[in-house]
Amino acid sequence: MGEHILVTQQKKYFDMNDKIWLSSPHMGGKEIDYIQEAFDENWIAPLGPNVNGFEQDLINFLDEDVKVAALSAGTAALHLALIQCGVSHGDEVICQSMTFSASANPIVYQGAIPVFIDSEEDTWNLCPFVLKEAIKSRIANGKKPKAIIVVHLYGMPAKMNEILEVANEFDIPVIEDAAEALGSSYNGKKCGTFGKFGILSFNGNKIITTSGGGGIGMP
Repeated sequence: MGEHILVTQQKKYFDMNDKIWLSSPHMGGKEIDYIQEAFDENWIAPLGPNVNGFEQDLINFLDEDVKVAALSAGTAALHLALIQCGVSHGDEVICQSMTFSASANPIVYQGAIPVFIDSEEDTWNLCPFVLKEAIKSRIANGKKPKAIIVVHLYGMPAKMNEILEVANEFDIPVIEDAAEALGSSYNGKKCGTFGKFGILSFNGNKIITTSGGGGIGMP
């Protein structure tokens, strides 16, 4: 019994240390100075020059003539994108099935219906073939999807050329969830700049973090 407990404890130890963390936060040393500056200069509400500078840095980084607005969260950015696409009660929105729940929750906030699409094995992201078949099926049932949410899971770019080809064929806007893909590129073009809207997140487990927060890009 004692040997069994020892083996179990050792296994638990190795499992914890073998974890690959999504993106653990890193503090560079200046964060507390900027927080104090916000208080000292009364930037508490509504905004201050650092937010404007952050938005401009994102625009410069994405480098595709996009406009970027900082928001409270990546989820808020998805919600705003759906509103801008005219998604409302009873509409259907396509979303990939292998993703975090926040990719689909804003669909429900609008009273719309998520239509989950399977992933393909190369990237684990939205399968272009299944996407086309699903759109044809929904149209045949009298319900053309109002938007498509594609996610670059774990920073791995989805097959955007094929997905956009399908979306353009049926004239359905693409909302590109690049919450985990800031810095990833597809065919030399930054993730977050392919769709009608690009979604960014700066939550604590993202590539860069503001503890919370997000952004919406509009190419």
